[in-house]
Amino acid sequence: MQPTTFSESTSPLQPLVEALVNFHKTVPAINKTATAQYGKFADLATVLSTATPHLIKNGLAVSQGFEPGQDNNPVLVTQLLHVSGAQLISRLPMVVGGRGKNPLHDFGGSVSYSRRYSLLAILGLTADMDVDGDFADLAESAPAKPAAKIEGVADKDQPLSKEDREQCLGLIQELSPEGLQSFCQAFRSHFGLASDAKVAPALTGVKHQIWLNKNLSSHV
Repeated sequence: MQPTTFSESTSPLQPLVEALVNFHKTVPAINKTATAQYGKFADLATVLSTATPHLIKNGLAVSQGFEPGQDNNPVLVTQLLHVSGAQLISRLPMVVGGRGKNPLHDFGGSVSYSRRYSLLAILGLTADMDVDGDFADLAESAPAKPAAKIEGVADKDQPLSKEDREQCLGLIQELSPEGLQSFCQAFRSHFGLASDAKVAPALTGVKHQIWLNKNLSSHV
């Protein structure tokens, strides 16, 4: 592809801006299709599936990756790219953890949350208010109640709290279709479920959370 040349009166970003304008003319509203304990929200999969076909149609693409940041927290780098070579770049320092949750939950929740908001911001889009639980303002939400511990039952066989279970399900839902399929197959096999059994209703105990923490990354 030959690089685009520009006159003194033409901005290098002009082809990208024109493509983004055309993108805005056709992209539909982003609907809230995912559910968390605080209500419905537009998850990353919904944002991408809604926007990507219209980006491609206008010669646009989005890339997201990480750079090293301070305090061991990475920086999310979001690039809006045009076939002309023009690009917009956003850098967002990520906030990870700090609420006493499993580190994998904290990082995974921060990644999906940051990716969604950076993507919407660089495209100039908005979805209905995201109240995704993990990162909602603590002052506006009641503290989660831990699951009641059952005496005489091993820790790994204790039930999950509602919040922990929803965090687990949220992480699973962020997997790609291929990753989700392989994860569900592995989960069924490990816990002796039927090959067509639903995974979500079966994910209820601490032992399931422990297994997820150890194995989720191999399906990303």
